[in-house]
Amino acid sequence: MAAARLAAALLVALATALTAQNTSTNQVVITVIDTSGALIPGAHVGIVRLPDVIPNDGDWLHYASTAPEQATTQTDGHGETTVGLAPGIYAISIAAPGFKRYFKRIEIRDESNQSLRATLAIDSRPIGPVVTMEPAVTLELEPTSLNVFIPLEPLLTVTSVHRARRR
Repeated sequence: MAAARLAAALLVALATALTAQNTSTNQVVITVIDTSGALIPGAHVGIVRLPDVIPNDGDWLHYASTAPEQATTQTDGHGETTVGLAPGIYAISIAAPGFKRYFKRIEIRDESNQSLRATLAIDSRPIGPVVTMEPAVTLELEPTSLNVFIPLEPLLTVTSVHRARRR
């Protein structure tokens, strides 16, 4: 009787372990740095699961930039974030103010914890006020100049000044 209970308990434990493997997620550690190697805290990380067949003749970058993000996170104070992803193919999008947007296609396989080190390039566009709205719409405002009118009349009516000679 005890052997039957032990066998039943082992069978339940084995079935639970197999079910957990089928729905497992793999840890992906994402580190975001700039071209000098400095960490970038607060970077927005968006994740899009790519379908097996991508529309537009396999242009995954176009698909990833137009599809809604399935998951989002931000890097911590050390420029890192950890996400759990099921096996499949994903597009990772990373954005931070002052940097160009970064895209990377990754494949997650069974039991493959991975790390991604993303290097963001500095955006060379002129820096000016930026308005960011949800979801991820960025409007750049043109720098404004200050127009000041200085009347020249007082400068034109200056009388000549004669110097007195010293003796």
